[in-house]
Amino acid sequence: MNKKLISTLLLGVVLGAGGNYYLQQRPTKVALIKPQISQLQSTILATGQVKNRAHTTLHNENAGLLSKVLEEGTPVSKGQTIAFITDKDVESLLQQQQANVNNAQLKLSRLQTIERQQTELKVEQARILLKQAKRQLADTQALAQQQLTSQNNLITAQETLSLREKELATALLQQQAVQVQGLDEQTALNQLQQAQALLKQTQIRQQRQTIISPFDGVVTERKANVGQYVKQGEAIVALSPQQAAEIIANVDERWLPQLSLNQTASVIADAFPQQAFKAQISYISPTVDNSRGTVEIRLQSSQWPTFLQEGMTVSLELLNKSFQKTVIIPSRLLQQTDNQYWVWLAKNQRAERQNVRIGLRHLDQVQIMEGLDENSQLIDSPTPLQAKQSIQAR
Repeated sequence: MNKKLISTLLLGVVLGAGGNYYLQQRPTKVALIKPQISQLQSTILATGQVKNRAHTTLHNENAGLLSKVLEEGTPVSKGQTIAFITDKDVESLLQQQQANVNNAQLKLSRLQTIERQQTELKVEQARILLKQAKRQLADTQALAQQQLTSQNNLITAQETLSLREKELATALLQQQAVQVQGLDEQTALNQLQQAQALLKQTQIRQQRQTIISPFDGVVTERKANVGQYVKQGEAIVALSPQQAAEIIANVDERWLPQLSLNQTASVIADAFPQQAFKAQISYISPTVDNSRGTVEIRLQSSQWPTFLQEGMTVSLELLNKSFQKTVIIPSRLLQQTDNQYWVWLAKNQRAERQNVRIGLRHLDQVQIMEGLDENSQLIDSPTPLQAKQSIQAR
């Protein structure tokens, strides 16, 4: 029984070896193809969306009624009016404080001219009266010594001299007060400066009724409406710099080897299909989105078209290098094991594996950088092949 089993197994081995030998020796009919030597220009098509990297929210600094605000999407220049808030109290305050400034200026001017001259005249007058009082007292004292006048007249002359001395001292103090940098002048200057400061504050309050753009940009969001009463510090609009715009797109991961920074793309906004413009890749994500198998790229431009607005959908055409003369084969002939690409070649009527290094892909074609030349015989077989398998061209 064991001998029969062993005989059967040996027969199977002999038949299997013979069958394998037969398969290797029997030619398999295949198609032979030569690589093409031609020009290859590859482009990557993608869809993206316009986004803004930065947003600035403008707030009002005065409470009031919003009487004007630009619509969303409106392009603005630096210094342009975006909104206007009516402050009902500011005009009356401005008139009152302007009048206060005028009065303070008039008071200072009167002090520096009329009052200063008046005090000089008063001092001069007081000195004259003092001299007269001294002479009057001397004359009265002489008469009193000769008993030609009464004691009361002498006392009156002494009192008059004392009064004139006090009047001169008072006039001198007044003169000192109105002199340059004197007490009265300092007081008048302080009052003028206070009035001017209050006027300046009111003028700033008046100016703050107008909200202007701090830079060239576009209104991305309107946060309040015309006719609405807005409180101090309330948000009015969101503004984005024009050059802060960027296009964000997701590209199939198979194109990753053909992407590079500063690579130029032709861009067309779906809303303006006749107005193409250029942009450059500024960012390539270092990771691949596992759920979608895509890579995020971002594009920027030194001069975006004025019609471009946040949220717009755009179509991208990324241009790769153009090769004038390069080896090109059909993509269906390319095979891969791990990280190595290879093809089947016909050599001496047998199939042999040939490793290759690929370049650009375009539609159903692939560029071969190394491993093939224009004389290579590529095997196109509908059935799997084995190394050294005998082949026959159809």
